[in-house]
Amino acid sequence: MRKLLLILLFAASARAAVHADDATQFEVRHAPAWIDTLTADTRTANRSARSGIDGLLEDHQVHVTGTNVDEYFRRVHRVVTSAGVQNASQLSIDFDPSYQRLVLHDVAIIRDGKRIEEMARDDVRIIEKESESKDSIFDGQLTALLFLKDVRPGDVIDYSWTLAGSNPLLGGRYADEFDFSAHVPTRLMRHRMLWPANRPIHLSKPAKIEHRGADDVYTWERRDVGSTDAEDSTPDWYEPWETVQVTEYASWNEVAKWADALFRLDDTSHAAVVRLANEIRESNQGRDAQLVAAIRFVQDDIRYLGIEMGRGSHEPRQPAVVLTQRYGDCKDKALLLAALLRELGIEAYPALVNTKLRAHLDGYLPSPFLFDHVITQVLDGGRTYWIDGTLSDQGGTLATIETPSDERTLIVRPETKALAPIVVHNRGKVLVEEVIRTDSQRMTLEVTSTYSGHDADDIRSRMASESLADVAKSHLNRYAADHPRIEALGQPSIADDRLGNVLVLRERYTIHDLWKNGSWTYYPRAVEQQLTHPETLVRSMPLAIDYPLDVTERLIIRGDAKARVDENDNILDGPALHYEQHIAHGRDLVITTMLRATKDAVSVAAVPDHLASLNEMRDGLDVTVEPAHSTVAPVAAGTAAVVLMAGLATTIAFRRKRPWK
Repeated sequence: MRKLLLILLFAASARAAVHADDATQFEVRHAPAWIDTLTADTRTANRSARSGIDGLLEDHQVHVTGTNVDEYFRRVHRVVTSAGVQNASQLSIDFDPSYQRLVLHDVAIIRDGKRIEEMARDDVRIIEKESESKDSIFDGQLTALLFLKDVRPGDVIDYSWTLAGSNPLLGGRYADEFDFSAHVPTRLMRHRMLWPANRPIHLSKPAKIEHRGADDVYTWERRDVGSTDAEDSTPDWYEPWETVQVTEYASWNEVAKWADALFRLDDTSHAAVVRLANEIRESNQGRDAQLVAAIRFVQDDIRYLGIEMGRGSHEPRQPAVVLTQRYGDCKDKALLLAALLRELGIEAYPALVNTKLRAHLDGYLPSPFLFDHVITQVLDGGRTYWIDGTLSDQGGTLATIETPSDERTLIVRPETKALAPIVVHNRGKVLVEEVIRTDSQRMTLEVTSTYSGHDADDIRSRMASESLADVAKSHLNRYAADHPRIEALGQPSIADDRLGNVLVLRERYTIHDLWKNGSWTYYPRAVEQQLTHPETLVRSMPLAIDYPLDVTERLIIRGDAKARVDENDNILDGPALHYEQHIAHGRDLVITTMLRATKDAVSVAAVPDHLASLNEMRDGLDVTVEPAHSTVAPVAAGTAAVVLMAGLATTIAFRRKRPWK
């Protein structure tokens, strides 16, 4: 949610720098006359208090007049325990100083019916928030901190403030989203909006409406709101709290026109893009090579850095600036790439997306604030392609590059009338092939891992930040879990076909004393690591699935072998996963295990079936290998046995593991 709330500061995670001119960042004055003051119920304790805090009131009021927006906030809560003292006595307010003015009204402690004022200007500190700096995003937001004195269990804390100022990028129009999320259970939550009666407004949920002079007053209230605790592994698109959209934009066309005005090239940038396009033409023969070079330049040569301060939060920097500084964020890169591709003779436009909501964006009202990322639409030969300029080290050509899985987009063109679907083509696959060879000298393990599509992109990006020695060390230790007496035979090798977007990693090891304990159990680890259980098994929220996912792991034991097997195939379909295990035997024994995701989430109702299918899949994963000369117990019903006749004859018994716990 965009609105900036005063929250309880449970932990300080910001990279903070104290400002010497704190006094210029805020002011202290009485609450405005236009607000409607509620009386908080402080009579009875709430047994559902959490973190030692009983939420009594959360009030949010908005007053829109002309191009100005004032937002008033008030919080009232009771401190129940000593833990609540720790959690409730540190207050923080986030605000954007580029267009907002922080006005503090009142901070008080109510003890034994008496009101103790805590609003001391000198106790307020302003720090730089920058909570996303680790992701190379800097938005310039500030945080006002206030540390309350002498807070005790039983105290009621009552505080309020206003954020004055409207985002200039909207040109006087208004859009926002109000939610009913709470850190602690709260008895009453209210959103109240004073809106000019002669201005149309669109609401996603009905409100109580009153007419007061020149204003219409819209009110949404909810009582006994539970604390918002998202369960682990919920899909990005899932919001566990109720939201209300308010927007002055009547259509997606209005939003597209708003964006189009921001994404226009100036003359200096047009000239800079022409020069760059000419350089690409001179260095690359053929149209396809030129297009790939343009994409690679924006993705790889312009580093990602988001300076999201002021107008930079939504307005892209001009390509001339980006080319000079050699960095930019998603919107900067999308504008540069679209302009560059157009100069190379191909139609292209920036495209706004929501990386979390994706197709669920269809259920929302038009608003500029619904988008968190910008990619590029490319039209060529009657086909549509999508390029994410922020994905460095991506492989493929224009025709084969992996499609961003954003599903819905708003094309930045004045002609745009509606959201456009993104048809996602997932070419990502992982194939891990492990070959065990035995000769008179030693036993070797050769591992060939082939990554394609988005999986190749992921590995290529990882390899760009890790040395081959680091990869060798981590993989050696990973295989040592199954082969404790293992040694690497040299460094791994990497073959990267970036145009084809296929990356192959090869490794060789020597295995000692594989049969020291009389048997060896094989686990298809690449598949196993995808069959994980969430922390919350009995769920009230949907469960996210790693999607797209397509993993195949194959064990090959070389040798002149004959085999007898009671069960060659095991195929299971769960609500979101398709699993197969096949056994082929002849000259070589081959065990192939495959796992593919069929959707990105499991509904609450289907979670028990999903967990049961995970148990069944995990139960059939392991394969125990025993030398033929050992005494093998009779095979129970429902299991399979394979007898190898080779230089090292073995019996492979497929044993079911115990259910997952």
